[in-house]
Amino acid sequence: MPYIAVRISKEVSATQVWQLATGITDIMTDILHKKRSLVAVSIESIPASQWFIASQDMVALQNTTAFVSGIITDGTNTEAEKSHAIAVIFELLTEVLGVLAEASYVVLDCVPATDWGYSGKTQASRKA
Repeated sequence: MPYIAVRISKEVSATQVWQLATGITDIMTDILHKKRSLVAVSIESIPASQWFIASQDMVALQNTTAFVSGIITDGTNTEAEKSHAIAVIFELLTEVLGVLAEASYVVLDCVPATDWGYSGKTQASRKA
């Protein structure tokens, strides 16, 4: 039941949003073995004038960057699976958005099963 938030330093088309949402859902399902019906993805465009790297906005740098933050349950994936997912998400970003600034990040936050859930139940209570 991962939730993935994608922030991009430029406006993206409806097609790009669909490609990213679908691609990330596939990665969560195929690589991290998450239940497809519970994968949630949000995508947000942030104006380049409001995103900074090394105190310079993306307009001045003439570049695009992205930040992907995914939340998954701790202990449900191996280090190799998470590393593979991070690499494939970054590849997807570059396929859809083009060349990205080096300071483009993909983070998988592993949250204890007692600390989050869906539909009013924690992940830990679902296992019990």
